[in-house]
Amino acid sequence: MENKENLLYQEKDDLSVKDIINNIKALFNFFKLQFWKLFILGLIGGGIGFYFAFRSTPIYAAKVKFLIKESGGSSALMSSLGSLGSLIGGSSGTASPMERTLAIMGSERIVGSALLKKIIVNNKPDLAINHLIRVYELDVKWEKDSLLRGIFFLENQTVLENFDFAHRKAYREILNLLVGEKSTIIVKSFDKKSGVFEQVVNISNEEFSINFNNSLYKELEQFLYEQSLTSSSKNVEILNNKIDSIKSALSVIQNSLAHNSDRTLGLLMQEDKVDQKKLMMKEQMLTIMYGEAQKNLETFKFMNESINPGLELLQTPFTPIKPIKKSKIIFFLVGFLMSGFVGFGFLLIKKWVNDLL
Repeated sequence: MENKENLLYQEKDDLSVKDIINNIKALFNFFKLQFWKLFILGLIGGGIGFYFAFRSTPIYAAKVKFLIKESGGSSALMSSLGSLGSLIGGSSGTASPMERTLAIMGSERIVGSALLKKIIVNNKPDLAINHLIRVYELDVKWEKDSLLRGIFFLENQTVLENFDFAHRKAYREILNLLVGEKSTIIVKSFDKKSGVFEQVVNISNEEFSINFNNSLYKELEQFLYEQSLTSSSKNVEILNNKIDSIKSALSVIQNSLAHNSDRTLGLLMQEDKVDQKKLMMKEQMLTIMYGEAQKNLETFKFMNESINPGLELLQTPFTPIKPIKKSKIIFFLVGFLMSGFVGFGFLLIKKWVNDLL
């Protein structure tokens, strides 16, 4: 009985395998019959892909490379003053300088400032934001928007607070175009091993791509300089206030010593000697504090005068830049295969429907 059941299952398995093989043969025969139709469809699709790649706008990738300078002298100086900086109000974050710089590079503060600076494109100096409107033909796109129709930015419109609603809306759309989550126009990265930063601007206009990326780097450099200058100036101001308070306290102690000597006429009782020693100790401590504060003040003043943004430019973009174009061969092959596959599926479904009917 068991042998008969095994033979029955084996016959069913054999039939299912035969059905699969027959189906494959049928598909292959159907493919051979429809080969020229599919080949022509593939050529049409490949031609469309080729034409799309041929007509696509080339992209110019302007690259800027730089690193954060780590001068041995300045590093040692900052290390020795680290504790002092924390005492007078300084603080240190958990993020590394590389991570902070990378975040700043893609911020609206840097990109927005660069947009409102003049650059030259096609021998025409204008705000970068106006050049960008023309490059991406946003003025044509905005024709349907009554608020943004024909909008451009004037040379004196370099402060966001002075924008009207229409210009703020246009400014926001352009910022989203450049620094939005899905944007690939501005690409920034850094090598953890070497500490080298790379910023790439991908624009269809070569001159704009180069000049705008250079403008972004200058804005970053200026921003870091201003931040360093502000921090250093604040330390100088705090130290000046500390010195004034120490000087006032020292003056009070010195006056007290002089008054005590005048009062006793140089004849000191044992009780007076104790008070005199206390005053002398306070005077000595305040004198030492005053000298240290003066030394640190001069150090911070020197740092303030010799401050630099800490960036070293390694590579700047220049013409000619090799354009990045869509591959005609790849787009032809993709179009050919997709058209053939879709055509084969359509003809196969049509055959099955006809068979059912």
